[in-house]
Amino acid sequence: MEGYNTAIEYKGHTLMVQTQDKGPSFNYVESLIYLAGRIISSKRASYSSHLNEPNLQEIIQKLVEELHADVLDEIVEGKYDKFLE
Repeated sequence: MEGYNTAIEYKGHTLMVQTQDKGPSFNYVESLIYLAGRIISSKRASYSSHLNEPNLQEIIQKLVEELHADVLDEIVEGKYDKFLE
C-alpha cells in the first residue's frame, strides 16, 4: 500500500505530513503531522465497515489520498497554528 509524505512550508515553518494504512490489525489510515521532528497532531479514518468489500485495497488507497489531502488543507486553513507559537 502506498503512503504519502509531504513537507509543507507554512508561516516560516516546515511541517511534515505522513499518511499511511496501519494495516489489517488496526483497520484505519492515519496521518501524522510533524513539526521539527515532533508529532504535533494526528488524524485517523477507519475502514472497518468496508472489510468485506472485494475492492478493499482501492478503498484504502482512496482513504489514504483523501486523508492526506484533508490534513494538508487543514494546515493552510490554520487548524494547527497553535503549534507554531
